[in-house]
Amino acid sequence: MKGLATLLIAACLVSVPTIAGPLEMLFGGGPSATSLGDINASITVFNTLITELNETLAVHPDVTGSVGLLDPIGSGLSFHAGERLWLTDWFGLGATAEYFSSSTATLGHYEGSEISTIDVALDITTVSLAIGGCAMFLDAAGLRLGAEGAIGYYHVITDHTVVFDIPSEYPDVISGTPPEGDDRYTGGSFGFEVGLSLSYTVVPWLSIGSSVSYRAATASSVADSAGSELDLDGDGTSESVDLD
Repeated sequence: MKGLATLLIAACLVSVPTIAGPLEMLFGGGPSATSLGDINASITVFNTLITELNETLAVHPDVTGSVGLLDPIGSGLSFHAGERLWLTDWFGLGATAEYFSSSTATLGHYEGSEISTIDVALDITTVSLAIGGCAMFLDAAGLRLGAEGAIGYYHVITDHTVVFDIPSEYPDVISGTPPEGDDRYTGGSFGFEVGLSLSYTVVPWLSIGSSVSYRAATASSVADSAGSELDLDGDGTSESVDLD
């Protein structure tokens, strides 16, 4: 899916009067999806190799076992909290912090002259802080419809484990096997968000509603504590993390 579409299905807005104007505290969560670009391309490489091993070793008389494929990564739950100060009846400025996580994994064994293990786990987490505004263009009978826009910084954390044993009984030489490792890679990028929100005022100090938003941001690379950049598929080129 191209673009991060976040549906906040349990959003709450609590208003508190201030000298400058009403201050809203916002919190909520809901399903979210992100592209991840090179990360999912690397997962396709993993699945191609696993499929080749499964099909070849399934007819080998001295080897048993198979390994499941990795699911594409990028869908998960997003949670956010923030504040917004309404400068006028129709325009407010504020900041929002958001947390999102998605993961995929597979574990299997081939049993021949020895046990060969394929164990791949990948977890992507983003933590962001965005500052922006909301323009309310409909406010009637308790319903409020607004357009939102923000700029922010998006920090991405990539945890991965890769064990990729090729059974000695496999008849050919596989080139380009993914490098093994167990590490954490981090990076980040600035980006922007746009969206629409719809809320209903339950009582003067509490509203409930939902919103849908699109985010554009890409971390050109992520690196471990030693400064080595993530190269999941072992092709010699570091992966960018498309956070759209």
